[in-house]
Amino acid sequence: MDVFQSEIVSNKKYGTNLFKLEIFCPYICKNASAGQFINIKCSESLNTDPLLRRPFSIYDIDKKFNVFSILFLLKGKGTHYLASKKRGDILDFIGPLGKGFFSIKKSDNINLNFNKGIEASEDEVNNFVLIGGGIGVAPLYLLAKELKEKNKNVFFIAGFRDETFFYWQKDLEKLLKDYYLFTENGSFGQKGLATDYIKEDINRFIGKQIVVCGPRDMLITLQKIFKPKNISAYVIMEEIIACGIGACIGCVIKVKIGEKKFEYRRVCADGPIFKLEEVCFE
Repeated sequence: MDVFQSEIVSNKKYGTNLFKLEIFCPYICKNASAGQFINIKCSESLNTDPLLRRPFSIYDIDKKFNVFSILFLLKGKGTHYLASKKRGDILDFIGPLGKGFFSIKKSDNINLNFNKGIEASEDEVNNFVLIGGGIGVAPLYLLAKELKEKNKNVFFIAGFRDETFFYWQKDLEKLLKDYYLFTENGSFGQKGLATDYIKEDINRFIGKQIVVCGPRDMLITLQKIFKPKNISAYVIMEEIIACGIGACIGCVIKVKIGEKKFEYRRVCADGPIFKLEEVCFE
């Protein structure tokens, strides 16, 4: 983890409230992995409003040109600051933070089968389902890219409220052929909820490696859908993160350990990747 002042390469507007910010940083491009994030100072150097940095998942990495990107929605003061940035401006951030999918070791209490195929069938090792909701598609996009580079089969399912992510789908089209998109208002993709589609054909997800990221309600619904079939999944948790390094204990979540025990873990330092079935949504 290091602090950087890096140059912005571009700030593309994907829709009314959706932006893709590209940053030149060889270190991040060389050392970051899917699932990790950066913590950005969203104000000028002498300004302390907002005081805390803002976390953003790493969306894509272009190792050839040493450029990585984040995807963000306009919400508050921090994201409006980012939306105002232009090519050539300098961005102050810390990263890479968290544990990426391909940097987790056995000692981290998460045994990802697709790292080495330990105790996993050939079908599990080679077939992946990524399920995203809203801006939760950001970290999953980089994971899909890294899995494709490892010659894995990837099926991407994503759900949105409206047409905000309409132009984003062009990124997905360039990367994958096997995907389903849903919108609640039917503005693009299929009309409906991604979780309803999964529930209706749940048996096709048995024996697959599943990774999810999205709003809390979607994660709770997926927990309920997967539990009767004993389907395991990994989740990239999105929480309000302050320091980003585990010092402030401000992003803890409750996680089941065994049948009756619980622990509190820091999303920024112990995660952001956890087993979905172990996360307690209270």
